[in-house]
Amino acid sequence: MAVVGATAPRLYTPPLRELTEETSWGFDVIWFARNVLNEPLTEWQEWLSIHALELLPPERIRDQYPDQPELWGEELLRFKTILVLVARQNGKTHWAKVLLKWALFRKRLPYILGAAQTKNDAFELWEEVRDECEAHPKLRKRMKRTSNAHGFEALRSRTGVYRIAGLDRNAGRGKTVNMLYLDELREHKTWTGWTALSSTTMSPVIGFNVATSNAGDARSVVLKSLRTRSINAINSGDTDDVTVGIFEWSAHPDLSIDDRTGWAQANPDLGHGRMTERDVSAEREGKEDDEFKTENLCQWVESLDPGKIPPELWDALADPGSRPADGAPIYCGVDVATEGTHAHIVIAAQRPDGQWHIEVVASRAGYRWVPAWLKARESTWFSGTVGIQVKGSPSNALAPLLREEGIEVAEWQGTDMTSSVLGYFTAIQERSVRWLGRDPAAPTTPTLLEAAANGVKDRKSGDTFIWDRDKSTGDATPFVASNIAWWMGHRKDDSFRSAYADDDWDEVEDSDDESLDDFDDDDLLIV
Repeated sequence: MAVVGATAPRLYTPPLRELTEETSWGFDVIWFARNVLNEPLTEWQEWLSIHALELLPPERIRDQYPDQPELWGEELLRFKTILVLVARQNGKTHWAKVLLKWALFRKRLPYILGAAQTKNDAFELWEEVRDECEAHPKLRKRMKRTSNAHGFEALRSRTGVYRIAGLDRNAGRGKTVNMLYLDELREHKTWTGWTALSSTTMSPVIGFNVATSNAGDARSVVLKSLRTRSINAINSGDTDDVTVGIFEWSAHPDLSIDDRTGWAQANPDLGHGRMTERDVSAEREGKEDDEFKTENLCQWVESLDPGKIPPELWDALADPGSRPADGAPIYCGVDVATEGTHAHIVIAAQRPDGQWHIEVVASRAGYRWVPAWLKARESTWFSGTVGIQVKGSPSNALAPLLREEGIEVAEWQGTDMTSSVLGYFTAIQERSVRWLGRDPAAPTTPTLLEAAANGVKDRKSGDTFIWDRDKSTGDATPFVASNIAWWMGHRKDDSFRSAYADDDWDEVEDSDDESLDDFDDDDLLIV
């Protein structure tokens, strides 16, 4: 029996009421695609258009704008953000292009902004839309002068413009945007681009964001956050007031990767002309499991780019009963995330069996809270000394604050760093390190330390390696702090004084001991 893709997504925000031509703009998009563009939408694209462009009921408009009666009779979208997740090659780009043309020429929105994982990707889509509009007789008549200059790209209709932007913190600054389109939201590995761009649609009454993607991994922080909140709202049954609508075609996580039911759930275009079961089978045979899950089943994985430490190795180190031995010294390490967004405090101490207990004891936004937090525990377990990386690290700004509080700073630098990174990695491989494991109340959710350990990556430093925060999946900071805490328990005592430090180290006192006469320089080993 032929496998046919599902028209409706497996996960979606339910509508507030029956969707008709009076309650959704989606019907107008369908008409525009069929009668103006001569490019009819597929069944799943029509379903998406109708549900994604749902309009607010009049009573909700009055509730939200009680002091603006002029808006009570207007058509306003229910969702400020429309999140579309679907497997690759199902036609989401075609749907997006239809929506962009409809918004510019049919709905006559004044300002449309497009972005993607790189500005070049955004330009490629903009270029496709431009070329298709110029080749279309009806749209070409409604176009004004197009700007193709690099950095000033602008596709203009008689009433609006479609431009593109990058993902930096200045993206869209000073702009008031009616429709923002973001492709491949899974590639947003920080909040910088999303924060700057999504704010451009706040002011207009008709201002909304449309984001499309397939599934991501732990690095996809923006997509993961939006998706998690949306699904939580769906599961709670409390979606009446949500402003983010999610529409996800994905294989159920309980299904086998080879189950054709899951293939149909994630690929709505399957069996409707372009995509066949044979095509999906070819993808299955030609990809690693995790790649097939994200690209073709729209399923989430921990990481598409494995870190230095295999997840199965870190999992094997979990011990819910792990505790420091009674009276064992507690060593403390701190690390600050990029741009000072978060700080994490980790302790290390030996257990009764001689292995090392590692535990995140505090994680908060910012870093200025760290000195007071540690000082308050100086009368209990905190020794008064903390290890941090001062040079070449975001923790540099924390060091003077710690010293002002009377806390001694042990600087994790140079050979101390490189040797302890190797030493900690070796200790992990030898399984002489233990952590508490996942919270029993949330057994499917990785802890901060687990996520950091699974995603941490390294880079060469001379003949050895050090941890690379920038290339790591997600935030490596908790793991780096655990390495520093472990180093604190293994570093050499600074009070050690080499004999060679004495000014007279090469002077030997006279002695009557005849045994000195038998001393042979050949017995020296030079290393």
